[in-house]
Amino acid sequence: MNAHQKTADAIEEVLSRARSLASQHVRHREGCFWLEGVRQFVQAYDARLTFEAVIYSPILLKSDLVEMLVRRLGAQGVRRVKVTPEQFRSVSTTPRASGIAAIARQRWIPLSQVEPKRGLCWLILEEIRSPGNLGTILRTAEAVDASGIIFVGPRCDPFAPEVVRASMGGICRLPLVRTTHEQLGQWSQANGVQFVGLSPDADYLWSELPAAGAIGLMIGEERNGISTQLRELCNTMVRLPMAGHADSLNVGVAAGVMMYELVRRSLQ
Repeated sequence: MNAHQKTADAIEEVLSRARSLASQHVRHREGCFWLEGVRQFVQAYDARLTFEAVIYSPILLKSDLVEMLVRRLGAQGVRRVKVTPEQFRSVSTTPRASGIAAIARQRWIPLSQVEPKRGLCWLILEEIRSPGNLGTILRTAEAVDASGIIFVGPRCDPFAPEVVRASMGGICRLPLVRTTHEQLGQWSQANGVQFVGLSPDADYLWSELPAAGAIGLMIGEERNGISTQLRELCNTMVRLPMAGHADSLNVGVAAGVMMYELVRRSLQ
């Protein structure tokens, strides 16, 4: 086998691995994810995520900053894979191929190591059906300096390519936790965290929140809302008033309204 064939095989090996990360099972098994685009790449670099490989196409890439970061990562020993526009498009998951993508390590922290009073609030999610909604929630959470996201159970995957893209880089900086209902309840009791659930059938308004202390904001699934198990952990349930004919808001919008209500209170 000549050197040219070896290089071609090595490139195809990385591209094949990139394609495999479209599978949640593979992402979970390997603890990696696929990120793509100039903004996401720069955000991941600034957040000091661990890169396993960088895939780039000089012809497609139009960012001097990203080219410099790619060189820096190469100097640090990160594998760089230069590909043709056609090869890049074969693994691209975006409408417009930017010429820069990477395989990076997922970053999770144990619930026992998080700081309950860090940041604005902890968001607690069990299931969000739409990747776009989940990405929007992550993007907003990062914008308001939320403490982080606590995922209860296995149903939410923040590292799905569509979620990563919709988060616009927010996924890179947020502390992420995966836990169980039981562990979450024990953590809240040990640390005095007040859990606030958002539901259209709640008696209290969105502005009637606990006066002080660490807050965990629970956001439910689009159709069925907060599960019975999470409701049992809530100290308070609140609702957003609906003056029109709609009976509920999009979950990403509702989560954003609640987070900015907490921002408003913090500025008083």
